[in-house]
Amino acid sequence: MLRMLKIFIRMLLILVAVVAASLYLLYFRRMPLPATAPHPRVVPVISTIPGVSACWVETGKTFSNFSFASTAGSILVRHPAGDLLIDTGNSSHFNEEVSGYPFLLRLKLKSLAGELNPPVPLPDLLRRIGEDPAKVRWAILSHVHLDHAGGLMDLPRMPVLLTREELEFANDPKVQAKGFTMADHVKAFPPVSAPTLKFDATPYETFDESADLYKDGSVVVVPLRGHTPGSVGIFVNLSPTRRLFYVGDAVDDERGFAERVAKSVILQDSDNDRALAEQVVGRISELHEKVPGLAIIPAHGRSAYMKFFPGGPLSCVSGQ
Repeated sequence: MLRMLKIFIRMLLILVAVVAASLYLLYFRRMPLPATAPHPRVVPVISTIPGVSACWVETGKTFSNFSFASTAGSILVRHPAGDLLIDTGNSSHFNEEVSGYPFLLRLKLKSLAGELNPPVPLPDLLRRIGEDPAKVRWAILSHVHLDHAGGLMDLPRMPVLLTREELEFANDPKVQAKGFTMADHVKAFPPVSAPTLKFDATPYETFDESADLYKDGSVVVVPLRGHTPGSVGIFVNLSPTRRLFYVGDAVDDERGFAERVAKSVILQDSDNDRALAEQVVGRISELHEKVPGLAIIPAHGRSAYMKFFPGGPLSCVSGQ
């Protein structure tokens, strides 16, 4: 009996060691990336606009008690000219939406994106912070992957801001077959022939193109092509000193830009153009060095949210 117990303990220790090594190799180990060529910075002129604020609407989370916690959901920007939703998290019908995929792909989707399913639908969370979902002016997606666009399925129909290249990507049958985008989600998007987001050749910070959504400098969008062909980053300027830069899945978490490292192995195949995506990491890292007071928020990096929103989920901050 004692001999069997020793064998069991030994096998258990081996199993724990194998799992720990696998987690390290697949998720925690990150490869350093080369620095990008220096890019000149165009310093924006920013004003504090009364009535503008940002709210964190978390729809899903994992490992929330650890530094490597993940999150999903939206940032609501309140603006006198109409409110904006940045990303929407998973649909509350995620499991049904992926049910038609082959078993292994379905298992992968549930094990990754599906871990951030919303226990409470996005519209209910918006109401908890006093927002009427029917009165949101726009939604903008950092990119069209299912865990960023899915929440649109729970919301009233609204204009969704997307570039032509991202719409073409979303409608590609090969992309949908891999589970990156969903045919039902695409129905909530504008048609490919009528993109709702276009960039001007107006430099902003370290980016050569930009789109000023409200024409007052409060919300400025820049291209972050690589993770998907039309990925974007969104600057939200509450005041000259209180600013966030939402970068979607351009990086996994704060380590991505703070240490200029690649994505974890388990997530690298989600990049449409890996070489271009890694150049974007370098560009974001350079911006972090040049503007250390700018809060860079990866879509799933919960620690970054907690720093900018010290009140936690369903809290708001303003520039005043």
